[in-house]
Formats: sequence, structure tokens, C-alpha cells
Amino acid sequence: MQTDVGGALDTVAASFIYAARYGYSDTVIHNDNQLRVFPREGEGQFAGATELWSVPPGRGVDYQDRFGNRVRRLRVVEPHTTFVVAAAGRVRLSTELPVGYDVSIASLQGLSEGFEYTFISPLVDPDKVAGLAASVADGDGSLLGAVNGVVRWVYENIIYKRGTTSVSTTAEQVLAAGEGVCQDKTHLALGMLRALKIPCRYASGLLTGQTGETHSWVEFYHPNHGWLGADPTKGLILPPARDYVKLGVGRDYTDVSPVTGSFLSKGGTSGIAAIAAVVVDGEQPTLEDALELLEGAYVVQNENVSVGFPIERPERDR
Repeated sequence: MQTDVGGALDTVAASFIYAARYGYSDTVIHNDNQLRVFPREGEGQFAGATELWSVPPGRGVDYQDRFGNRVRRLRVVEPHTTFVVAAAGRVRLSTELPVGYDVSIASLQGLSEGFEYTFISPLVDPDKVAGLAASVADGDGSLLGAVNGVVRWVYENIIYKRGTTSVSTTAEQVLAAGEGVCQDKTHLALGMLRALKIPCRYASGLLTGQTGETHSWVEFYHPNHGWLGADPTKGLILPPARDYVKLGVGRDYTDVSPVTGSFLSKGGTSGIAAIAAVVVDGEQPTLEDALELLEGAYVVQNENVSVGFPIERPERDR
């Protein structure tokens, strides 16, 4: 049976799964994680119930972080050499195209909303890409013109390529390399937009109708319409909400990694796999569905994370 979790907008129902598996080279006696795998509410998305499982099971508590993301802190003390976490649920997504008439970038200055998203963050330094931003932005000082110029430039000039960057690659390093995955394209676009004094944030989530890894895109602030999307990996601005399931927002990837945490062991990690899927009009997924999906996940081998070290789990946004 489908649960109606929608609002007044025209929406479509979808089910989602996120699953990750971590292998260790020796027994882990304590595993402490923060999980950001719950759909956000609002901005064209209406969240239903989400179930979360872990193998082995642990004790969890939910809280909301400073960016409004729902987080589950999960501690596992049962000894293990493999740790699996899976989340599944249903959402309703707006099918209506976002409305955004153009305004001047100058009209954004002095607004309290989005102020935090105009500065340097761990992986994004606007000053390092300011020259490029000024050269590619629409010269008339309009918001949508500037966003379109930046998104198109990143889409056309940064080659999508796996294996050349990491979870710690900065925006200027992406520019120097000229290649990367969606996380890298998003960071570069964020740096360029912030250099133009446009409040913008990192969004992490899942692509509708696709099985694969998590995805990332940009959200920029419009004074009349709030947060609007732009996807430098696809070369799009103002994509419909139905194309994405948004799990978290923050200044950059370091704020919204699906799984972060630390563990205690004599060994390190020996293999990490993660996968996600969103199905329109799908039934409520089960743990068995998530485990079956995980069998086909891309595996990162021999990450060799040291004992007890707090890690950004490398199931990157791609």
C-alpha cells in the first residue's frame, strides 16, 4: 500500500534505497557513525517514513545538525569484521518546474538567508577561483545569467572521470586537474558562485530513476524563490525536484557525507562499497531489497584507514 506524503503541489511518489558495506582487515570492537541518509522536507520534496538498518545492529539517536539535516548517530559495540548500513523509504517529489525570474546579484547583498554560504569552507575557497568566475559570468550582473554561465563552463570544461580525485580534493585542485566526478564539479561551481557573492550550498542525494552512487549538485539562493537547484554535472539550472531525492545540504561535501565516523580496531578498512536507487511509484523497500542491491555495488579496495581515525567514508558523490 502506498502512503500519501505529498502536499498541494503536483507530485509523484518514489521509493529509495541507500546501502553501504565496510570490510575491515581485523576485528572492530567499536564503530561510531553519523548517518545523513534521510530525505529532507521541503523545497519540492515531501518525506515519508524512512527505515534504517545496520548489521550488526547498534544503538542510535536522531538529531538535527546546524544545516537542518536529520542525522542518526549509531554506535555498534558488537565485534565485527563487516559493517552494513542501509536506509529505505518513500518520498513525494514535485513535478512542477521551478519558477525563478531574474534579479541582480546586488539584490542578494545584506540578506541574512544564505549568508553562511558565501564564505570559504574546507574544500571551497572562492578567492582561488575568483578570476575564472569573473571571466565566465554573464556581464550584466544578473543572478540567473551568472549561475548559467558558471554551470555551463564547469559542465563543458571539467571532464567527468573517476579515479583522479578524492573526498578531500579542493575546488582549485579540480580546476587544475580539469577532471573529476560530480562532487568535484559541484565544489568548483560553488567556489565560482561564491566568488561572485552568490549564496550557494552543496546538495547531496540520489538521482530519480537511476541505480548507482550518490549525486551532488548546487543550490543557490534567490531572494523571492528561496533555494533553487543547478547541476554542473548535467549542465542544468532549475531542474525539476522530481529528478532528485535530496538527503542533505551544507557548505561542501564535508558537511553532508552520507556516513562519517570512526572505529577501533588493530586493522584498517579492506573494502568499501555503496549503492543507491530511486524508483518512481515503487513499493516500500525492505532490508532484503537493500542487501540484494548492495551485491552489485562498486567496491573501493584497501582504503587502509588507520586505527580509530575519524573518516569521511569514501562512498563519494559521483
